[in-house]
Amino acid sequence: MPSYFFHTRDGQKLEIDEEGTDLPDDQSARNAAKELLAALNREKLPNGDHMSLSVTVQNDEGVDIYVVNLRLDGASADIPPSPKIRKPDR
Repeated sequence: MPSYFFHTRDGQKLEIDEEGTDLPDDQSARNAAKELLAALNREKLPNGDHMSLSVTVQNDEGVDIYVVNLRLDGASADIPPSPKIRKPDR
């Protein structure tokens, strides 16, 4: 079974996966990268209004086969408050 390495980046901080994970094929590695990115997103809170996360998958030959990114950009906006929503009469 081939090995895949999942390198993660949180802004400028890069974490190299030195152990790797055995998976049946490239599609399984892509799916695992998406799951890892979702898990990183759940555990990390943005420092301010901006955050960037990514996972790069390398095969056991050291070739990048997939990259998945998630970016958050928040900003204050002068938006009038939403009107109150009325519940329908029953």
